[in-house]
Amino acid sequence: MSDILAELAFMQFLKVVNGYRDPRPLGNGRYAAISPLVFPPAIIVGRIGDVLSYDDRWCYHTYEAALSALEAWDGVGEPAGWHRHPLSSRRRQDGDLPVEYVTVQSINPAVARLTCACGDV
Repeated sequence: MSDILAELAFMQFLKVVNGYRDPRPLGNGRYAAISPLVFPPAIIVGRIGDVLSYDDRWCYHTYEAALSALEAWDGVGEPAGWHRHPLSSRRRQDGDLPVEYVTVQSINPAVARLTCACGDV
């Protein structure tokens, strides 16, 4: 199967089996999609072909906000407008970067170990 057909088949898998919405390849073997969590909707990214997990997630207040951010995002850096990034425990009031803060009590221990190991703390 060609790479393009394999990507298309995986995008269909994400929609049908996982219930993800608006999946799209990002290039370099990665995808992005909107995960319809009970709440809130989130943009997720992962590796094409990985049927068990995803690599990162950004939460939005509405599906429409997530879709708008996904459509505007080129896959580099982070999508815009999210209000919560669970992996880093960062939050942004109304998705606004200048008012980003970290909820220290809920920092992911794995992230904290990585940060300390790198000397950033």
